[in-house]
Amino acid sequence: MERKTIEKLLGQTRVICQPKHALATFGATSIDYYLVSPIEEIKDRTRLRRGKVFSEKPKILTPESWSERFSGFGEEAKEFSEWISSRYGAALRALEYNFKNSGMSTQVVSEAPPQVAGRIQGEIESQSAGAKALIACPDAAWPLALMKFSIDESVRSFPTNVRDLDRRGMFNPEEAEGARHRREIETLFASASTDRAILDLLGQKLHEYGLFAEYEGRFLSFF
Repeated sequence: MERKTIEKLLGQTRVICQPKHALATFGATSIDYYLVSPIEEIKDRTRLRRGKVFSEKPKILTPESWSERFSGFGEEAKEFSEWISSRYGAALRALEYNFKNSGMSTQVVSEAPPQVAGRIQGEIESQSAGAKALIACPDAAWPLALMKFSIDESVRSFPTNVRDLDRRGMFNPEEAEGARHRREIETLFASASTDRAILDLLGQKLHEYGLFAEYEGRFLSFF
């Protein structure tokens, strides 16, 4: 499919309801979606697709290949993903998001798409749960619409996910390891204040982690 055709189809695609919350940083996210499409050859008929799209926990330092980011999105997923990569690759270079489309069902509804979309929108907005999406798109473009929606959610969630990971030192493994070592040392110091038997282990860990010079004064104060 030519890129001009893809862009034309996307021009006819609209996200009516977006999930209320960003994708989770430290776990998977499940989003219930509704895809509303007109059936061109039949008046006042709508094809309604329902399913779930799962976003895996973001991974750090994504490879440049996007070939395995999408599964369950139809036969043209690879072709669509190449277009998406050309548009979004630079924006998502620091984190890797992978998506899976699951449990999709399809039905034909005897109403025009605007009426179907309006009814579903009312149902979504009346619920407190925020992990739901409603998308209007051409019938043949449902994989592209769902894939682009998934990537747009990644772009929207990206700043929050990066901040969460950075707070935990996950972009610098050496710093994260050092933080763990210091937490362990502080725990041993607290234990040693009431149990002198811990001092041998504390001294051993200080030397093992290369922190003895930093904590020498506190350690020697026990003696």
